[in-house]
Amino acid sequence: MIEKLERASPKLRNAIRELHHADAREQRQEFLVEGPHACLDVIKAGLRAELLVIADDASVEAQDCLAVALLHGVRCFAASSSELQRMGTTKTTQGVVMVMSYLPTRELGKRIVALDGVADPGNVGTIIRSASWFGCTDVVTSSDCADVYNPKVVRASAGALASINIVRRADLSSLLATHPEIQAIAAVAAEGTDPSGIRLPDRWCLVIGSEAHGVSPTVMKQCSIRTTIPRHGLGAESLNAAVAASILLYELAGRR
Repeated sequence: MIEKLERASPKLRNAIRELHHADAREQRQEFLVEGPHACLDVIKAGLRAELLVIADDASVEAQDCLAVALLHGVRCFAASSSELQRMGTTKTTQGVVMVMSYLPTRELGKRIVALDGVADPGNVGTIIRSASWFGCTDVVTSSDCADVYNPKVVRASAGALASINIVRRADLSSLLATHPEIQAIAAVAAEGTDPSGIRLPDRWCLVIGSEAHGVSPTVMKQCSIRTTIPRHGLGAESLNAAVAASILLYELAGRR
């Protein structure tokens, strides 16, 4: 199957490498997905894939991804492992790289996670993954968050971008103010309500603040509830943003 594919040209390889950079992603409205599992997830979700490049010595999983991509009419090319290594963003090639169009944005649903200045790409990607796992409908990011199309975010989300509505670069304070029917719940490090005691309305939004400063004052004004994960040990002073979000989503989403 692979040997029958057209070879990726130098021009195509350079065009893919451009997507390592935010400016090129914004200009072209495209981003990279790497690895067979993530690529397969987005294809099966019916999202628009522009093209796929697979390594000559790709794994069985990568070749399965190729077969599904061909069935969906995706343009597919072959390249050597060394060429694919330069196209991707990881130290070790994962055997397949795909170019995707930016995802469409829908109206907000009932179970929302808002990220207020979460700057670490790994945290943003992990929170997207957890939000999808716990059945949330949307992830909304502020303008000072790590961008959801950053390759590190895409990798950390492990294909979850395909299963959840993403709203980028939102003014969170204005968004919450214009949706008073959505109860905003701010995650705070101390002196908040135990999450097990929160009575949830039909629509709610969990707000996770920046790693360094927490939820910003302007966004906090729109939050009618503040919640804190109870501390049981004497170790670290605070939880990682992604860990805290995952724990809170487990507690809140389980009572939807």
